[in-house]
Amino acid sequence: MPFLVRASLEQFALAHPSGGGELTISVAAPSGTGPDAGVPVLYVLDGDMLFGMAAEIGRAVSSVAGFPAHYVVGIGYNAEYSDFLKHRTADLTPPIAAEALADLGGLGAAIGGDQGGGADAFLGFLADRLQPEIAERYPQTVGGEHILFGHSLGGLFAAHALLTRPASFSAFIISSPSLWWDGFSIMERLPAFGERLAALPRQPRIFVDVGAREQELPSSVPDGIGVTLDEAQAQIRNARMVDAAKDFADALTEAGVTAFRHVAFAEDDHVSVAPAALLHGMRFALGRDH
Repeated sequence: MPFLVRASLEQFALAHPSGGGELTISVAAPSGTGPDAGVPVLYVLDGDMLFGMAAEIGRAVSSVAGFPAHYVVGIGYNAEYSDFLKHRTADLTPPIAAEALADLGGLGAAIGGDQGGGADAFLGFLADRLQPEIAERYPQTVGGEHILFGHSLGGLFAAHALLTRPASFSAFIISSPSLWWDGFSIMERLPAFGERLAALPRQPRIFVDVGAREQELPSSVPDGIGVTLDEAQAQIRNARMVDAAKDFADALTEAGVTAFRHVAFAEDDHVSVAPAALLHGMRFALGRDH
């Protein structure tokens, strides 16, 4: 078989768990001949932005046996960017208190913060609807690892999925998680998580990362996002991205996780860290970190 210079692509639509509209599911199959069963699957949140990157990293690295060939599944909306921001907030976030929403100011309006709170329903869709659909369409994935990747609000969602349904995926790559959402209330779920973890026959592998430069204050903001420079700087101070990721990692260790790695990528910020997280997170999730 000739060497492929780009990842494959298949797409189909599934009904959104809210009952309104559809989700676009993008699938990249591994190149070459693989096993008949047990092929891993990487599920990528924010598929409109991150699926292509994840698929190409998977194709390139697995083609030289850097880690096992795997399917990449992106979950997206096929929407305009302004609508995409609001759709992802609706699906990827737990509920937020009115006071915490007000504290977000222009950022909350830009991302549709008042529409948030659908994380539990979206997690149910991924675990109970999408995973069986992938198994039916691609039977060689049956018995394989199911890995969840989320970045930013997607990282918050991945953290929420881990803490509330730790058996829903075999591994969680929690990249630059927006733990600040709702005043860091996600940290309140850690005591119950310890009990859920102890009851599992097998713990998931957990990779938590952040860009070490994420707490550096910006000197400008992009046009059209509805946030002033002062508001952006205040949000970054309050988000404590690097420190909060470390706090979360420490709390996971205290809860009893065993297959775990926390990384702060020295030269990366909130945007540039995503490809590093995909590469190193998948190496860890697939047990190729040594």
